[in-house]
Amino acid sequence: MEPRTYPLVYKGSVKNIRMVREPKKNTPGRYLFEFTDDYSVFDYGKMPDRIRGKGFAIAMMSAYLFEALEDPSAWRALFRRGRVWERAGGKPTRDLLRRSATCRRLMSHGLETHYLGLLDEKERPVRFDRLRAPSNRLVVQAVPVLQPAQISIHGTGAWDYSMFHPAQPQFLIPLENVFRFGVPKGSSLLKRLRQQPGYGREIGLASIPKEGEWLPRPVVEFFSKLEPMDRHLRFEEALNFCGLTGAQFRELADLSLLIAVFLCNLFLEKGLDLWDGKFEFIKTKERILLADSITPDELRLTFKGTQLSKEPLRQYYKRKDPHFCEAMEAIKADGPVSGSVRKQVKARLGRNPRNLDPDFRKVAEQMYLSLACRVTGSPLLAHTMDLDAVVNDLNAT
Repeated sequence: MEPRTYPLVYKGSVKNIRMVREPKKNTPGRYLFEFTDDYSVFDYGKMPDRIRGKGFAIAMMSAYLFEALEDPSAWRALFRRGRVWERAGGKPTRDLLRRSATCRRLMSHGLETHYLGLLDEKERPVRFDRLRAPSNRLVVQAVPVLQPAQISIHGTGAWDYSMFHPAQPQFLIPLENVFRFGVPKGSSLLKRLRQQPGYGREIGLASIPKEGEWLPRPVVEFFSKLEPMDRHLRFEEALNFCGLTGAQFRELADLSLLIAVFLCNLFLEKGLDLWDGKFEFIKTKERILLADSITPDELRLTFKGTQLSKEPLRQYYKRKDPHFCEAMEAIKADGPVSGSVRKQVKARLGRNPRNLDPDFRKVAEQMYLSLACRVTGSPLLAHTMDLDAVVNDLNAT
């Protein structure tokens, strides 16, 4: 059966969004997330080549994790897991989160998400365990995506978020919610802690950790979502332009920590360590829902000390194409970005970023497939390499 073609709403760097039913101001719609084999690093956008099999690996992993988060019994069991709370800051963190109204709702009803199912070969949305062939397409609830406007003030660019406010019935919340259990190689938190005295206290840290250390407790940070390049935001900045009430913003922060601890426990049971990651949410008339996807592109995971995420790709470019990395750093240092990042990079370099070496690309392909197999246990991915072999190959490149 030939896949039905739905109208393209957005062509992204790693996924396309297609319209199944258009969202209205007051009524949710339905989108199809079509995950591609493309990849992106450093906010550049789509890179020059592809990682075969990545699309269905991350779509299936995301579906599996959404369904796990929706199970209220799994939330109740979470608070009986001693190992994860050792990682998450012990009894003080557990008691703090368990007392919240958000936690009580999760334990009675599970997490509400925008996920509706994987699209199978017959074009039907199905649950993960009913899938009969790999799928790279998720069906999700859709809400309007409002766009901040860029304005100029005396020649300096600024972003106008006045269209985001609590009276709007539904919208994509314009924040990336980043959680951190530790500071592995490549973590941007260390740089912020050194440059901004007092910021550590704001997010709950008494001292600056060292690279490679676990934090004494998990923390949440906020970044802009709908600008050409992610911009770090202090808590008050994030609250004042995200379009939520104070109570809703506090719920957003609680959800970010609770989901992070849940996933940390799930990955620990699979032999994986979760260091950090990011979530996106949508606001509906009734509730805040977890949105987007949950994949190695949003999470930083390690297996026996080796990173299994976008970080090996970032480190590859730092080794093999440092001029590209320098160009990206220079563009970020110039301040808020307007226009195409890709065009600005090409203007600075006179070329596009280099392609992956064939041997490294094959290792990256196996990394995504083997990780999805380890997490989901799906027989549809059982032909992939053992994760130990993938780690050996990553460390040899």
